[in-house]
Amino acid sequence: MKKIEAIVRKDKFQAVCKALESTGLGGMTAVPAQGFGNHRNGLKEKIKIDIYCDEFQVETIVEAIRKAAKTGVTGDGKIAILDLEKLYRIRTGEEGASAI
Repeated sequence: MKKIEAIVRKDKFQAVCKALESTGLGGMTAVPAQGFGNHRNGLKEKIKIDIYCDEFQVETIVEAIRKAAKTGVTGDGKIAILDLEKLYRIRTGEEGASAI
């Protein structure tokens, strides 16, 4: 299992959501975020997206985010892929991939 963290422009968030829906993704969490990059041009409003998925889904999800979020201008965001040791669904007690 993997966790994908993506930080995208606010104005690209709806396009990213639409692209992710077309991948068959089970769900995601999004929260407002602020940050700056190498150019240090002040804090910018962003959206941080967290996704839990099986390894076979990672490439499809990452490509969907990259295509939908790209403007080609500094500040398009980042995508990180992290190993997910354990995952539990609180409501049902399911563990692992079935909890996604």
